[in-house]
Order: sequence, then C-alpha cells, then structure tokens
Amino acid sequence: MFNTTHDIYQHIATHIVQCIQEPNWKTGWLIVSSNRGSETINIKTGYQSNGATKTFNPFYSAEHNLGKATSSLFNLLKNKTNDNPFNKYKFTLNNDGTFDIEFKYDEDFAYMKSLDADSDEFDELLELDVTDQIESWEGLPEDHPRPWVTNTHL
Repeated sequence: MFNTTHDIYQHIATHIVQCIQEPNWKTGWLIVSSNRGSETINIKTGYQSNGATKTFNPFYSAEHNLGKATSSLFNLLKNKTNDNPFNKYKFTLNNDGTFDIEFKYDEDFAYMKSLDADSDEFDELLELDVTDQIESWEGLPEDHPRPWVTNTHL
C-alpha cells in the first residue's frame, strides 16, 4: 500500500485535510506514537483556525490507515533489522500544502511501552499525569525523576 515516504506523506496530508471540518484552518498536525513500528498507534491532533487551537477526530476519514502508514514509514526509515528510527513523529501541514515532519526516539516512551500496563511496576512508577506527559510530543521534562533509568529495560 505504501512503497515510498512520498506515498506516506501524501496519505497523512490528505487525511488531515479530510478530518478538519473547518474551511479556514491555517495549520493542522498529528502527533503519532508507536512502539517499534507497530500498527497500533496513539494519536494526538490539533489545528489552528481563526487564532484558536482546536482538535479534530483522527478517525473521521473513511481512509484511516495511519497505523499502516506509520508501520511502513518506520520500516522505510530503519537501516538495519534492529534499528528504531523513531517512536514518535509530528506531521504539520499548512493549508497551502507545505508540510514538516519531525521524528524522535523517546527513551521514556520506549520504557513505558515495555511494561505490562496491568503490572505492579507500571502502577508504582507511572502515574496518570506521568504517562500523559510521556505520551506528549515534549515528553517528560529533563529534571523529572526517572527511577526506571537504573532498570535493565532500557
């Protein structure tokens, strides 16, 4: 379905345009988090319209294949079998068709995804506000305590 990064970027841009229901939007974005290129993804959305920041439903489009697009992008960007080129990306589309995409590999996100969400370790180390911060584009602040750094999961 997706053979090139161009195919993927075109799909994501089209998806954003289809999902934003306002004609006068300026900039729209998707922040996607994925563990090791899985098709199971977390999506945060937003757009600017008339000076206000709003969100849109990323599942509004009938052509929702962002999980497959993310998995394909991950596989296209990795150089070796065990590479992890990213676990988060932010795709920003301007209404004139120009776009930017940023990638990052967030160690805290990788650690969180390595845990069983029903485990005691998850409950002890990761409170809801911490998981929300980890899942954001910015991630945890540099000075936030990370007791898991001494673990062998990283």
